Amino acid sequence: MSTRMSRSHSAGELPTLPDLLTPGLDLVFVGINPGERSAERGHYYGHPGNAFWRCISRSPLASRELTPEDDAALAQDGIGFTDLVKRVITDSSLVTDDELREAIPAFRARLAPATPRAVCFTAVRPFAALYPGAWRARGWGRQDVPPLEGAQVWVMPSPSGRAAAYHRDIDTVLAALAADLGRTNARRGAA
Repeated sequence: MSTRMSRSHSAGELPTLPDLLTPGLDLVFVGINPGERSAERGHYYGHPGNAFWRCISRSPLASRELTPEDDAALAQDGIGFTDLVKRVITDSSLVTDDELREAIPAFRARLAPATPRAVCFTAVRPFAALYPGAWRARGWGRQDVPPLEGAQVWVMPSPSGRAAAYHRDIDTVLAALAADLGRTNARRGAA
């Protein structure tokens, strides 16, 4: 049996990541699905090659260096996490478009009680599933689409190591998102 098949099989046995959603959040990051490494680690964006924590640490959304282990504690700072599809899988490209669409009602039901001011999709696919056809006319950043459960909608490039060419764009999106939410980074003013 190949390593990929073995890892895929074990991924199906891993419990999914819990939603980190509490009422009154400023921002919720939404991924496609929990990756195997994240599920093994028990934290969002937990693969060592994923740039999410490096990018958010550089952004005005953070006052210090953050790691995957900080995901739950960020609720105190108004930041939450979830995924559109809750199935753990090694490669998000294996999540089908049908699976994304079928996950929408449950996702909306999980998101609504958090009443976030903003939702930021950490990849195009979950955004495109909720807003079919909208991506063609837009780029990274705030989207001119109807609010999602009352929240403004943002899209950033995937922080996956496979999307490294777009990681500078993540920094730009996070800076604009922080400004829109009125967030400042304490480290930047402390030089």
